[in-house]
Amino acid sequence: MRNNKRLLWIGALALLALVGQPALRADDGADAAKPTTLTNPVKVKDTFQYKSTLSVSAGGADVVVEQGRKYTVKEIKDNGDIVYVVADLGGKFSINGGDMDIPPGASVTLTQDKTGKIIDYKPDANDQNPYLSDTTQYLVAMVDHIILPDKPVKPGDSWKTEAKNPAAKDKKVSIKTTFVGLDKVDGMPAWKIKQTLEAETEDGSKMT
Repeated sequence: MRNNKRLLWIGALALLALVGQPALRADDGADAAKPTTLTNPVKVKDTFQYKSTLSVSAGGADVVVEQGRKYTVKEIKDNGDIVYVVADLGGKFSINGGDMDIPPGASVTLTQDKTGKIIDYKPDANDQNPYLSDTTQYLVAMVDHIILPDKPVKPGDSWKTEAKNPAAKDKKVSIKTTFVGLDKVDGMPAWKIKQTLEAETEDGSKMT
């Protein structure tokens, strides 16, 4: 049963829908008409938690996975790279309306550059996730992290990033990020950002 679920997720990532990283905070006095410099400052030992929702339709089954994760900033390198330890807090696995609890699982150490692009991903070799392969989790992590621009942007501006594809040798992952504009989250000013990942598979097809 466990192996079947694992394979389902490997084959169905093309229908991934995920809500993740906490909103990037904006200044109260921000002017929507002026170019905005997007930053996400953190300090060593900072932590944050969020819940992701992954929805898949495959093989006649409608599957939803809800999982919580806790990020802790382990190190900030001189070049601006940030090393996180990511703890899986568990969640819920639902197939066609039937629910099953997911216990807390594997921890991961990942490194992102100063723009938010993930450049290294290391799962705990002694604590593997029974539902998602390492490469699938790597791709999910790429969706989790908002990639910031290297210059000020206005609402509607987009930027593209390429990265190596952990699930397909010699293939690329293309990430398009768009600054939608200013918004409110729990009454606080925030930046609203849309991000889409497109990845080539081994057989030459693409998933989005």
